[in-house]
Amino acid sequence: MSTQPTSIEGSVTPPTSVDSENSGVGASIQTKGTTSGKRKVPPQRSEVWSHFTKFINSEGARKAKCNYCDKEFCCDMKKNGTGSLKYHSGSCKKNPSNVVDTRNLSTWRFDQEACRKGLAQMILIDELPFRFVESEGFKKFMFVACLRFHIPSRTTMTRDVYELYLDERVKIKQLLRSSCSRVCLTTDTWTSLQRDEFIGMVIEKCLLNWGIDKLFTVTVDNASSNDVAIGYLRKKFNPRGGLVQNGKYLHMRCMAHIVNLIVVEGLKAKNKFVERVRGAVRYLRQSPARLQKFKECVVVEKIECKKMLCLDVCTRWNSTYLMLDTAWNFERAFERFEEQDTNFRAELERGEGWPSVDDWDNLNSNIDFNVMAIKMKEKYDKYWGDIDKMNLLMFVACVLDPIQKLKYLEFALTEMSSSEKACEMMQKLKESLYELFDEYKPPLHSTCSQSSVPTHVSFGEPQQKMKRRMQALYKKCELEICGEDKTSELDKYLAESNEEFVEDFDILLWWKVNSPRFPTLSKMARDVLAISVSTVASESAFSTGGRVLDQYRSSLTHKIVPALVCTQDWI
Repeated sequence: MSTQPTSIEGSVTPPTSVDSENSGVGASIQTKGTTSGKRKVPPQRSEVWSHFTKFINSEGARKAKCNYCDKEFCCDMKKNGTGSLKYHSGSCKKNPSNVVDTRNLSTWRFDQEACRKGLAQMILIDELPFRFVESEGFKKFMFVACLRFHIPSRTTMTRDVYELYLDERVKIKQLLRSSCSRVCLTTDTWTSLQRDEFIGMVIEKCLLNWGIDKLFTVTVDNASSNDVAIGYLRKKFNPRGGLVQNGKYLHMRCMAHIVNLIVVEGLKAKNKFVERVRGAVRYLRQSPARLQKFKECVVVEKIECKKMLCLDVCTRWNSTYLMLDTAWNFERAFERFEEQDTNFRAELERGEGWPSVDDWDNLNSNIDFNVMAIKMKEKYDKYWGDIDKMNLLMFVACVLDPIQKLKYLEFALTEMSSSEKACEMMQKLKESLYELFDEYKPPLHSTCSQSSVPTHVSFGEPQQKMKRRMQALYKKCELEICGEDKTSELDKYLAESNEEFVEDFDILLWWKVNSPRFPTLSKMARDVLAISVSTVASESAFSTGGRVLDQYRSSLTHKIVPALVCTQDWI
């Protein structure tokens, strides 16, 4: 259609052709033949125009219409601003960005007990001292944040932390008692001077206190006192039916500890040299002045090495390697330091001596490394050379991996040992695997006997009861025709092809998804895959004592320390 000339700010616009669908919308009007020299209309820079549309009404006034509720506002460039438009866009109920989900909204109410519980959790999680609640900075913060909160004293906060520990402890006990799975333990015990069953008695008391009566494995190191403790637990828990196959797999030796023993055995071939290097490094690191003097010797000898001397820890064999690897770079610096410090050699001579030139040369020789390898192999065979000395659950865990199963395990054993020995190990493994599976199989109940299954279905019974009777009758007829299916879940699982190797394969998720297909085998996998093969977890847990018992918590009682350590892990 054609429009009449419209006067805008004193200029006359000739008739224009406008699409009927866009009539009345100012943004779609295109004018032609405007007076030359007229200033160009500036672009729309305000964000409010994403919610409004400009147009010119029949009276020639500039208007803006809301895109959501169609409400009109004046938007003359010289007379009106965008303040009213911004206010409406923020309050328009039809604007999707202003819609608020009121289903989860509730009236906030101050709760002193809930605030105290949250404060106790903050003390536990951030490992803060109890006197933190009495600090001036915290008091000022709470004065601004919540004036109604009554700040407790350090004594009250200690009591709140311990009550939180007791509450969480009750929850853990209820979880353990309601769980039908077996428990795998890892513990780090001390050496008993009396060599009696006292350690086992303490472990039994702790387990009974937590309501644990079904044990699967206990992972410990190779101390002789642990053997006595495991024997005591096997004697006490076996009559109660709390062990699998009379406690055959109860004792799990720490693999990390065995590897440490193997490496230490190999280092005995160079024990004297290691002691000499360790003594030299210890002498230098005992005094900052000696260490600074040694650094000057390094500069003089022009040794370009960014590493610095480090002292090893006897229980961590990798730290011994790092100490030797670093000290070997500073051989010339050791010789120069000996010339400048007269007490260096005299101090080391009281022990194993100081590292000589021959010692540094022997470090690079390959002859002694061959001897080291032979001794390490002998120690390896002592623990893992005979399958009768090993806990077969380590192999069972490999079988329960859908990627490996028996095929991959047989291949790995053949590569590691002779074919005869591999066949012998595989035969023992299969026997133990089926024995363990039989332990998990539920007892057979005669659900299809003549007395319990009717030969006909009577009408008038409830639908669910009728359905169960029909299913039982069908099973009975199927058994009479086809016979009983003697293929177990384990046979079906092993007969299936292995899963494809995936880098981030989640074995627990696989068993969770396939538990309807393998209900008994999935319970067995749940217990076996939870076994800890090392005591590193328990040792690291007790290592937190250095952080808990710091200079601000040096007077904690024996009740508060376990409360701080345990509750921090539970919440």
